[in-house]
Amino acid sequence: MKKLLVLAMVLVLAAPLFAEMTIFGEFDYYMVNGFEKDGGDNGNSFVDNWDKGEVDFKGTIGDYSQIRIELEEDGDWNRGNGTYPEGTPSFNYFRVVTDWGKFFGLDGIGIKTDIGLNSWETFDNVDFTGYNYENADSELFIGNPSTTKDFGAKISADFVEGLVQPYFAWQFDTFGVKDGGDFEFECLIGSGFDFNSLGLPLWLEAYFYNSPAEDLNTFGVEAMYDLAIGDMNFKIGGFLLSDTNGDDRGESWGLGIGFEAFGAAINVSGGGYFGEDYWGENSAFSVLGIDAEYFFLDWLGVNAGASFAFGDFKEVACGDEAFQSFEVGVVVKPDKGVCYKLGYIYANEDAVAGGRLVTRTLNTKKLAGEKGGLYFVTKIDF
Repeated sequence: MKKLLVLAMVLVLAAPLFAEMTIFGEFDYYMVNGFEKDGGDNGNSFVDNWDKGEVDFKGTIGDYSQIRIELEEDGDWNRGNGTYPEGTPSFNYFRVVTDWGKFFGLDGIGIKTDIGLNSWETFDNVDFTGYNYENADSELFIGNPSTTKDFGAKISADFVEGLVQPYFAWQFDTFGVKDGGDFEFECLIGSGFDFNSLGLPLWLEAYFYNSPAEDLNTFGVEAMYDLAIGDMNFKIGGFLLSDTNGDDRGESWGLGIGFEAFGAAINVSGGGYFGEDYWGENSAFSVLGIDAEYFFLDWLGVNAGASFAFGDFKEVACGDEAFQSFEVGVVVKPDKGVCYKLGYIYANEDAVAGGRLVTRTLNTKKLAGEKGGLYFVTKIDF
């Protein structure tokens, strides 16, 4: 953490070199005081986890370019087991973005290049329920296409007042023939379609990802409908992914539905596989998550959630138990971007041991003990 702060301070001192600089970041911490393993005294069940610490810098260079830097320090440790993080910060990205549309004075056409150290991803706009099964970025599924973190480039554009937003990203080191073998080229190509510019609250995205190193050729489609009327909001969104060679996961899907009104919200999300060779032929519907929250005041609320497993996924990954987890808690937001959570979580020990458990509150699959316990979470976005 000290090294992260030192590097951040160096960049802050360099701020006068830029025409304009914006600084923002995120801090996540949680602890769980769980049950003793096997109901006895043969295991320390306290987990103290630094989940994420990052500081982002965005500095303007001249009229058309920006330098963007993110310093990140991830931690993952259990004080009860005597393990601690190394505490070494690293560049999550270090890149230069140039607005060529503005440079050439193009009217109604945006063209940007993004070059440097980064892992380029899709827009990833479908992400709104507590358990996020509607989001393609999940280890339960094929995974949201993104290039490996290395030096590379991305070209993006937008046309028709932002309605069409194509992009193409690749990593420099993957281009060419490797070790006398086949020609390799890791790339991500796709386009977003934002119909909000036409007055329709609909987002679509289609993409293709090729990774020779991971033996992946993934096609994906995502959609999101987000309708707001006064104090009410209705959302429905999901994805379809198809891996043409990969590790036999075939086609996967996810879908979420959410409704909010007058401080209350309820969400339902689920997903599964159409392929028969990964979890088994009975995998079309594998997971279900239900979560709800209610804010009595702008700063004080309660939430709850439960997750379940089905089919061959239940048998293979969850000890043939449909129940995955249940949690209930209190949420306090004293300031914008500052959130504290206190609650209780109970989890299926087979789901925890299998490493496939998805929880609503804790940004992790690791819980104290075998069945969870009391948790406290601090989350800051600035």
